Amino acid sequence: MFVTRRFLPFLGVLLSFVLISWPVHAEEQGGWEKAFQAQIQTWMKELASRDPQFKEWQKADTEVQTLGPNQHQWLVSIKKADKQVGYLVVGETVESNVPEKFVLLEYGVGEYILFDDAFAPREIAAEPVYDGFASHWLIARQSSAQMVNAKTGEAYPASFAANEPTVLQNLVQTGQKLTQTRTLQSAQTDPFDQIGWFNQMQRGSAVTWSELWQQQNNASVTLTVSLYHAQVLAPYAVGSLHLWNDQSAYVGVWDEGLRFVPYVYADKIGKFYVSSPQVRPPQS
Repeated sequence: MFVTRRFLPFLGVLLSFVLISWPVHAEEQGGWEKAFQAQIQTWMKELASRDPQFKEWQKADTEVQTLGPNQHQWLVSIKKADKQVGYLVVGETVESNVPEKFVLLEYGVGEYILFDDAFAPREIAAEPVYDGFASHWLIARQSSAQMVNAKTGEAYPASFAANEPTVLQNLVQTGQKLTQTRTLQSAQTDPFDQIGWFNQMQRGSAVTWSELWQQQNNASVTLTVSLYHAQVLAPYAVGSLHLWNDQSAYVGVWDEGLRFVPYVYADKIGKFYVSSPQVRPPQS
């Protein structure tokens, strides 16, 4: 078992994260690049105008790198005045006779991004692999492969193995708007400061999206995620909630910055717990 400040030993059934298999680019690279950059700017402006936590994204610069071979996934690094202020993880899906369609796999605000060069392994063979909370650099060795956490640079034991992919749905797509936001914890929070979630996890008293959305400000909500074939348990304090087009839900958790992932994904591989439930009844 693997134990760190963030990860705890955990036994149980693990559902894994999706890696979408993306079709090829549009034939004319110039047109594709223009559409890609335009969509990035649209999402950045949408977040900066709708959520004050993203205000530094206004007129910020971007750098793009490919994640993994033939995955059609890109990491967009966002900087302002040479200071890292966030990132996007963008994927692409192309349907027959339909223009390019981009999807938002993940996004985050703060100075620590996924696959930061400061934490990158020095081995030449290290390959970036996006897999949600299990994102990692994969280091090929003669006898075995090793994974290094893409957020913290923490090396996992060589015995750890990646999970099988699972198809995800309800991702933010081209043209969607950020229509609703909620802030539960506006400052970095350590889930170990309040461990009521651990007792609730034993009782199986997880909450739904509707209950999540109804939580009051400063509510203590924890997302627990089991990773790497249930060899670790990662708890995250929930900071914010986003709703795109009133239908695509994303959850922002504190992880060396605020990190947003699709609710569908988070709910599939983990569970949400409220340490001191303060759920208001739905409005009629």
